[in-house]
Amino acid sequence: MLSCRLRIKNYYLAITLILTLFSGLALAKSAATTPTSITATPPIGRAQSHVYIVDQQGHGDFSSIQAAINATVTNKNVILFIKAGRYHEKLYIARNNLTLVGESAKTTIIEYAELRNNWRKHHSSDWGAAVVNIDASDVNLINLSVINNYGRLHNTDDHQFAIRGFEHSNRIILHQCQAIADGGDTVSLWNKDSGMYYHSYCHFEGYVDMVCPRGWALIEHSSFFQKKQTATLWHDGERNADQKLVVNNSSFDGVEVFLLGRHHYDAQFYLINSQFSDNMADKAIFKKHYKDLDRIRANYYGQRYFFYNKNRSENSHPWTANNFYPFKHHLKNQSMSQWVFNDKWQPNDTLAAIERTLQQALAPHALTFDAFTIN
Repeated sequence: MLSCRLRIKNYYLAITLILTLFSGLALAKSAATTPTSITATPPIGRAQSHVYIVDQQGHGDFSSIQAAINATVTNKNVILFIKAGRYHEKLYIARNNLTLVGESAKTTIIEYAELRNNWRKHHSSDWGAAVVNIDASDVNLINLSVINNYGRLHNTDDHQFAIRGFEHSNRIILHQCQAIADGGDTVSLWNKDSGMYYHSYCHFEGYVDMVCPRGWALIEHSSFFQKKQTATLWHDGERNADQKLVVNNSSFDGVEVFLLGRHHYDAQFYLINSQFSDNMADKAIFKKHYKDLDRIRANYYGQRYFFYNKNRSENSHPWTANNFYPFKHHLKNQSMSQWVFNDKWQPNDTLAAIERTLQQALAPHALTFDAFTIN
């Protein structure tokens, strides 16, 4: 009788162990497919940054970027310093207060091949359709190249995200980065209600709607290269009359007769002191129209396309003529960031603080990175 009871007890223990193992595997699998399943991150706020080193060669705290993200979710503020290398990873960022800094955009490369249509065949959302997937706030990508190379491998220029932001992504910084995709929607940050995004000293390459923010976005000292005769910029600002996409001190180039921009929703574009290649088509920024009237969105605030170029060329297209004078009426006592973000966010202060912290943390390891160019 005692032997029988022991066998029954051992049987139940074995069943419990098996169920526990399967539960753990299911949780790990779901963490890669839905943002809400990843361990909760402490709330947003100022806290001392924890700095970790990611090195493919095994000489850091982690050898994988995603492993570092997953292992540090309980730290309130994290900086991951990523040593030079080509990281063939797809990243899921569902924690707040995270900074990824590479040694240099030329040497620290995150590369993955993913076609949006392929992903959506088996998934109900875009979570996972990009190389870097972000559903969090206060996330900074610095000194990195993010490349979706599906198109060159499979000869297609259909939609391929390099960076995709979701409904909870806010205050996202790209600084001294390259974002390149072999299809449309290279950088797509899509918080319609409150999204604020800042990109500086970056290079963007891609196809239709290459950089397409929703909400408030400021892009400075950056370059764009359009690979097809399609729109380079896209904006959605229908939730608030003040939402805007501002490009300052930047340059646009691409294939012959590439387009500058378009929108499907109400939008507001500002092109300030930016240069346009002779390859740009003589076609003003426009709203997309459909034959199916049910697909057309209302324009609540009218057409809002504004240009100012202090050194405007006489050969420029007429529709790029100056019709906005920011330094006279808007920026007299404000920085560009203060004006765009209504004094709610100063991203350059964030960048300066990150650089100071990283320099102090890496000094004992004799590790260096490209210095931040901060205005």
